[in-house]
Amino acid sequence: MPLSPCSLTAAFLVSVLSGSSVLAGQPQGASPTPTAPDVRTLGPQVGSKVAAFALPDQNGRTRTLDSLMGPKGLMLVFSRSADWCPYCKTQLVEMQGRLQDLRKSGLGLAVITYDPVPVLADFAARRKITFPLLSDRGSAVIKQYGILNTTVDPSNALFGYPFPGTFIVNSQGVVTSRFFEPSYQERNTVSSLLVRLGNQVSVRATKVSSPNLEITSYATDDAAAPGTHFSVVLDAKPAARVHVYAPGVTGYKPIVLTIQPQPGLIVREAQYPKSEDYYFAPLNEHVEVYQAPFRIVQDLMIDPSPAGQAALRGASSVTINGTLAYQACDDKICFNPQTVPLSWTVQLRALDRERATPE
Repeated sequence: MPLSPCSLTAAFLVSVLSGSSVLAGQPQGASPTPTAPDVRTLGPQVGSKVAAFALPDQNGRTRTLDSLMGPKGLMLVFSRSADWCPYCKTQLVEMQGRLQDLRKSGLGLAVITYDPVPVLADFAARRKITFPLLSDRGSAVIKQYGILNTTVDPSNALFGYPFPGTFIVNSQGVVTSRFFEPSYQERNTVSSLLVRLGNQVSVRATKVSSPNLEITSYATDDAAAPGTHFSVVLDAKPAARVHVYAPGVTGYKPIVLTIQPQPGLIVREAQYPKSEDYYFAPLNEHVEVYQAPFRIVQDLMIDPSPAGQAALRGASSVTINGTLAYQACDDKICFNPQTVPLSWTVQLRALDRERATPE
């Protein structure tokens, strides 16, 4: 069921979802350097402005940074290759499936690779990609953004693709936040990024019955491939005049989402929203709580390692089980602590390994 939209700040997202691990997973022939750079320090930092560009798309049409923006900005993806990189191609197909959610959020979408236009045209035709795929032949824009993968020998034919990273940029082109992935296999889905920004995604959701807390539960994606970062989300609304305790609170039972570990699934940190100060006059104490609607986002990943893939061999889906524990109180009493069981099922998707058709 569609979820109610939340406001989106006037920003656009530059998402470099397709680079490589600094020391591992290079394409055949690549030579990692003994001391690779810290990718967190590469490219535009928070407070700096991103560079403009003009590049041809898969149809040969020249596109500029300004022309690609939607009403609230742009999601711009730097991809290793739409030819030889299966993680990149799988991600691009996933993005096509979320194009309407991006547009509803006011964002345009484009991808930059160092592939020539014919390769991009071939991929777009085979996978029915309708958003712009931009050819940065010679990697001038990749270098301009400071994200060129320097672990590959310049004499190697594959030289020129970028390191991964995600930049949030406002309407003036200034970076407001940024994210980088530690491994070349890892890809954030569009919907998992949108929910972290507090936005609407069109997914199936379930109402969960729990005392004093109305919970809507959903996974951001129906399917995920090896290396895919997706999220399970809880949109919670306390009952009138009721609050629950934020993580880190002592003396009360704070709210906590726990995911049951299992082979083939990597569990990252959960994202909790900013809490508010609550003054309890009878005890003359201040405590951090949630008493307005709030969202918990739990980042998960299908393990792309050989061991992780072996654990999922033959499986068509993965079921994720967890619990939400909390204690609700009003201005007079605290209710019994609660533990609510939760479950989500996500289909497993294969990587896109088809290469471009030779001319």
